[in-house]
Amino acid sequence: MAATIGVAACLMVGGADTLAAQDKRFQLYAIGGGYFATDLYVGTNINNKVKMGDSWTYGGRLVYFSNPRFGLELSYARAVSDIKTVPDSTPFGTPQSGGDVAIDQIDISGIYAGYQGPASGYLSIGLGSSILSPHIPGRNTSSSGRFAWNIGIGGMFEFGESMIARIDGRYRGMNTNRSTGSNTWCDGLGYCYGYASWVYWSGEITAGLGFRF
Repeated sequence: MAATIGVAACLMVGGADTLAAQDKRFQLYAIGGGYFATDLYVGTNINNKVKMGDSWTYGGRLVYFSNPRFGLELSYARAVSDIKTVPDSTPFGTPQSGGDVAIDQIDISGIYAGYQGPASGYLSIGLGSSILSPHIPGRNTSSSGRFAWNIGIGGMFEFGESMIARIDGRYRGMNTNRSTGSNTWCDGLGYCYGYASWVYWSGEITAGLGFRF
């Protein structure tokens, strides 16, 4: 009888924890990591480009899970990337410093979570806006927003009833609002690469710590 009562009590406690976890549909994270930039080509031919530097990124994410597998995420991240220009007239393509640009990224993404347990993986896809705020010495500049989209993959790791950590990698495209068309470039080994100057690509890898409520 004592053993039966003990088992029943354990099951009741476990069931209560499960129900409590299911009732906590929101997750709030502070995130930080690396922002990985790419070169931005300008003009109708590949005769000039802007080199964007890698940097740190930080921000926060709020996720609402309508059920254990599907969630909706509101995300904000900020990075400040150094700018260098490489014009044709510069000997050997030596970059010239051009200031920096702050990039504020605001996204709404859908999340599909896989296996449910203490650790689980997920896929994400989202739309949003990248707000660019350049700072160029000796020039007047202003902020402007650009339409952006992203796709990502990551994992979540539970610690107790409320604490949760995550790691996340995302690939992002942004409309540069410059209709310069597309072109092809071939290197000395005969390998050719296509580019579209109206799209700017970047990547990020972040880790986050948060809680459910």
